[in-house]
Amino acid sequence: MPIIRKLPEAVYSRIAAGEVVERPASLLKELLENSLDAGATRIDVEVAGAGRASLRVCDDGCGMDETDVRACLEQHATSKIADVSDLDTLTTFGFRGEALFAIAAVSKIVVTSATRESKTGWRVSASAGHVWSTGPAPAVPGTTILVKELFFNTPARLEFMKSDAFERAKLVAVVEEAALANPGVRFTYKSENRLVVHFEPEKSGDVFSDIDMRAARVLGDDLAGGLLPIDAERPGVRLRMLVSPLGKMPSSRNFQYFFVNKRPVSSRVFQQALYKAYGERPSGKHPVCVAMLELNPDAFDVNVHPGKREIRFKDDGEMFGLISGLVAAALAAAKAAEPITAAPEAASIAADAPAPSAAAQGETTPHYLGGRSFFPEEFKQLKLGASMSLTAPEGAPAWYTPPFRYLGQIERSYLLFEASGGLFMLDQHAAAERVLFEQLMAEASDGEAKSQKLMLPVPVDLPASAVRMVLAKAERLRALGFEVVAHGKGGLHVTAIPSVFGLDEDVKKLVHRVVDSVSGPVDDAARLRHDAIATVACKAAVKAHDRLGEEEAYKLLDKLEACRDGSACPHGRRTMLALNRDELARRFQRPGAPVL
Repeated sequence: MPIIRKLPEAVYSRIAAGEVVERPASLLKELLENSLDAGATRIDVEVAGAGRASLRVCDDGCGMDETDVRACLEQHATSKIADVSDLDTLTTFGFRGEALFAIAAVSKIVVTSATRESKTGWRVSASAGHVWSTGPAPAVPGTTILVKELFFNTPARLEFMKSDAFERAKLVAVVEEAALANPGVRFTYKSENRLVVHFEPEKSGDVFSDIDMRAARVLGDDLAGGLLPIDAERPGVRLRMLVSPLGKMPSSRNFQYFFVNKRPVSSRVFQQALYKAYGERPSGKHPVCVAMLELNPDAFDVNVHPGKREIRFKDDGEMFGLISGLVAAALAAAKAAEPITAAPEAASIAADAPAPSAAAQGETTPHYLGGRSFFPEEFKQLKLGASMSLTAPEGAPAWYTPPFRYLGQIERSYLLFEASGGLFMLDQHAAAERVLFEQLMAEASDGEAKSQKLMLPVPVDLPASAVRMVLAKAERLRALGFEVVAHGKGGLHVTAIPSVFGLDEDVKKLVHRVVDSVSGPVDDAARLRHDAIATVACKAAVKAHDRLGEEEAYKLLDKLEACRDGSACPHGRRTMLALNRDELARRFQRPGAPVL
């Protein structure tokens, strides 16, 4: 007997259905995309039994005539393509010509449709892929598809279904994604005869405003409130994003939506770029994101998986750089725009500054890390910095409003000052991290990054691909103070590290963190340098719960004032908090601040 044989159609059709129809939610996704391709402005969905008993989708799209209704359930039937070259210029969702055929193969289906011009509609009914009834129907413009008893002829498939609650949640998620991507379309979704979601069309007249309003309706006020808008347009690319600000991220990653030409996609490039932009987030926090990307059809390929959820870009690096760069810029701009309350007028400061305390007059032990003073050499002979002067130096940042009088340390983490009759607080780790970051960036820019040789090389084992990636960037790492060489077939030897670290530093962990900084798909020297130096600065800076003396507090304040951006650490976390005189008076319900 021959070993290779052609499968019967009944067997093949059920296998093909498994590629497209994994669960009721994937069935609904296919039907919604067909409705949207038909130009529908209203789509109503009703389900029973979590979509297994019945699922009905009704739209007001262009509809089909008798010939098309008869043909729509046939294998490889499609209205989207005529030639293989059409795949490179496709602007619609469905194109495989397999969805309705695959759905019909594992269910009982009824398709009813009519065009706007026809005087009568047409209906076709099928079971397990075999048409058993056709005939006229009321001339209601649009298409209604009713799917009943999903997987009735493949009972084993039902064993892999999740609970009704899980399947219902998946169904709602599909409707929400479609609603986000199509703000001009009205969606209703009913489950067990109960209205679950209802989205009226957004008609502001501005496409971006429509997206924002629909996002607010889908996500709700708590998640959507305060989202940062991002707009960008490049040749062949248009992007609209809404992302969480740094200080308002939920504890779930399930609120991230990525769309390419209105198609919901799962993209590691998008997700990695998003998280790259946020840097080091608070533990357990994840950004909300709604990203609408419009590309030329030939710039990506959705024909990667039958479910059309995965996507492949022609240039992953370009997409990564675009997303991460724009999000990082938006976060930085939002952080810079945050008000830092401080005394509005330096002119109200009295002529005489408070006298320095006795402790400030004497010597204090500087804070050392790994044998190197945290503060540069020029500060070792200083008793007090410019913080005790009466007026801010020319060109000082807005938050710098002397005189400052050091009051103490809270939980060995926050430095507290009196400033112009108000309170001024520094996060000592974030502030020191910013100071070191800018110092190291300046050294790296001048090619003068200081490093220290290790007495014995430290072996670091990595995957071969990571080893090659690191070695390819060895010169850039050397500019940061690292020296690495290949060792064996799949490892590295670290022979030098930046001198800001102590020799007892966990070099392996340090290198792993630096590898994370160079492992993104963007081969961008400036971004690599920023991320790696931010990692170095974070590891080397004064930590929370380290004891600092009064002199060190003043020095840190002065160095922060000299930074180009002292308001946040390189990862975006704020360094300072201020309450001016008027704010203190308001908090204590006093009529006004006392005159200094």
